[in-house]
Amino acid sequence: MMGTEDKTLFCFCHWGGKNKVLPDGSTSYVGGITDQIIVKTGIKYNDFVNAVFDRLGVDPSNKVLQFTVKFDRAQLIRLRDQEGVNTLLQFNDGFAHVYASSSEKEPNSEVAPNMATTRISTTEVEAVSLGSAEEEQVSADTPIPAPSNQWITDGTPDAAANWSELLVGEGQAFENADAFRLAVFKFSIANRFHYRILHNKPRYISIHCAADGCPWKVSAGIEKKSQNVSIRKFVDSHSHPPLDSSQLKPRIRMKWLGGIMQEDILGSPDCLPRKVCEDAEKNLAIKLTYRQAWSVKQRIREAINEKSGESYKLIPWLCNRLIEAMPGTIATWSCTEENRFKRLFVSYDCSIRGFDVGCRPLIFVDVYNLNGLHNSSFIVASALDADNEMYPLSYGILLSMNEEDLLWFLEKLKLVVQNREVIVVSGTSLPFLSSLDKMFGDENHSFCFHCVKENFNKFIDGNTAFKVQGRGKEIALKYLSDIAYARTLDSYNEALGKICSFRRELYDWVIASQPERWSNALFRKPRWDHLNCKSTDSLNSFIEEEKFVHVLELMEAYHEKLYMLLQSNKLKIEQWNLPIGPRVAEKIFENQKAGDNLAVTVLSDVEFKLQELQGREEVVNLKLWTCTCLEWQMTGIPCSHACNAITMTSMNIYQYVADWYKRETQEHIYAEVMDELAKFDIPHPDDIISSASSGNDVVLCPLSPHVKRPPGRPRKEPKGLQVETVKRPIRCSKCGGVGHNKRTKCSSVAQ
Repeated sequence: MMGTEDKTLFCFCHWGGKNKVLPDGSTSYVGGITDQIIVKTGIKYNDFVNAVFDRLGVDPSNKVLQFTVKFDRAQLIRLRDQEGVNTLLQFNDGFAHVYASSSEKEPNSEVAPNMATTRISTTEVEAVSLGSAEEEQVSADTPIPAPSNQWITDGTPDAAANWSELLVGEGQAFENADAFRLAVFKFSIANRFHYRILHNKPRYISIHCAADGCPWKVSAGIEKKSQNVSIRKFVDSHSHPPLDSSQLKPRIRMKWLGGIMQEDILGSPDCLPRKVCEDAEKNLAIKLTYRQAWSVKQRIREAINEKSGESYKLIPWLCNRLIEAMPGTIATWSCTEENRFKRLFVSYDCSIRGFDVGCRPLIFVDVYNLNGLHNSSFIVASALDADNEMYPLSYGILLSMNEEDLLWFLEKLKLVVQNREVIVVSGTSLPFLSSLDKMFGDENHSFCFHCVKENFNKFIDGNTAFKVQGRGKEIALKYLSDIAYARTLDSYNEALGKICSFRRELYDWVIASQPERWSNALFRKPRWDHLNCKSTDSLNSFIEEEKFVHVLELMEAYHEKLYMLLQSNKLKIEQWNLPIGPRVAEKIFENQKAGDNLAVTVLSDVEFKLQELQGREEVVNLKLWTCTCLEWQMTGIPCSHACNAITMTSMNIYQYVADWYKRETQEHIYAEVMDELAKFDIPHPDDIISSASSGNDVVLCPLSPHVKRPPGRPRKEPKGLQVETVKRPIRCSKCGGVGHNKRTKCSSVAQ
């Protein structure tokens, strides 16, 4: 025997799972537990065996050990004696793998191919055992072991066990034939065997095991009185062992698969089709294509929408309940001529009052996609409170995002703001541009700068005439931000000149994007430095959680969300230690710190000239609350120049903050908040009479929308502004001319 050199190995110890070989030749251990020990040259066989089983916490009785070598990780070698330990040490470098298994099973060194799982090297992992390849080697005289119930899970540990007992015996009844067939399918999965249907008639079904000579069979027929399907004969015994997971390849109808996987998909409705494919292969041993997985998701969502269709009848009841609980609330809906739900608008009286008495005349409008509600849209209008936090004003659900529906929503929003002139910040999608201009005037409609920046990015990435990447793209985006946040025309022109010198095409894009709608220097109405409608981003998590529910559940969830938000913000007022809110106080502190290094020249009792390090000079007038940098006028918060001047006069800086940010304003905004929604007497949908509209008759309640599912995958985001792609001109390689190639004009001239 060849002696082994002194070495130390990190030894992986595996128990309870199965070794798999991947397509690239590497191996992976699936299921069971994995732990580790350190092995050194000279260790005795008994010490090694005891160390492995002690580490795994497994009784060594009736157990065997196997190991692999570095040049063939797929071949398992029986570890019998000291020679095996020496071989393990000699033919492994750095690490080794040892596998423990029961000695009752015939060892089998073959491994099943095509199992895409990474190697597990942590201390312990949860078991998802797919059955060992060792179980295949069972002779005909060997008693058939009970099928394992741990190889399949659907979210609960007892699910597979329940499947293995779905067929009990003769006389067991099922609701219909489909329910019986599905039960047989689940039973075969849990007990790992294939079957074939011999008779599949409307009144009689006979199913046998697919293995030759196996006595297992079950037959069922329709009962005369109850019309249920009941088992007439059931022989529950097999003449063969359970199939290995690599051999078990069941076939299933898509509607059955959707029913089986419905709970998992509902638990994570945003799961990708690839995840559905993985779950189907792991839990059901079924390989799905991407198209089939997408179809399963769509079928489940359509079934959910169909079941929730009756809940649309309760929308009028819930709207009336909101109005009764808080008079002054606007809660209205409309439907199509076929009495199908079309759109909804809700604005609570407390939100309307709070906006009227304390919020700035600034409204942010944003849209979210609701993938579960017939691909409808959730549109939110919100304002800002005295501490610059989001203040929800109203919301709507629109089945389509066309101009008609948007105008309907904006008409209701106009009732909320009444005669007050407001500035609306919205996205740049095409329906918004025309609808908001009509309702609030183009001079009061500002584009969300976040959306402008996204379109700018698309323009850069989508053009082939030039390339701007990496550091160059960062510089272009910085110039765009400078253009947006420039307060004076000089600053605006300076930033515009920089982007023009950087690239003329980007300058042309900025001019064509209507900068008078989004640049601070050109937009003439106050926006208090809030250029993005993404101030409502705190709703994103709420929408992500609720975007797959139906309208009634969304209304209830939004009421609860708004109730908690208003109550929380009202309680926060008591924690204010200053006359202004924490966010505004932090902004003033930053401005004070930035103004410490400014050189001050006193012009009069109320006028001060301040010089920055770059040499730029600004003049502050404390009487008029102005600064030539325009920041104080635009935000209502003293800028760094004003903070320095106020410090020179020893005045209270909070006296120079606009009333929009004061504690008294915040108390007025949250003086009235809503109560929890009372639903104890909510009726059942079947108790509500729905009638189609005829002429001018009033519709009692709407029916669920009837929307045909469009082909292909739905859009995740609404379509924004069209980005014009600049195509590279064709150039002739022969004469160098533009507009033709050598095979057209040049070839004709040569002839």
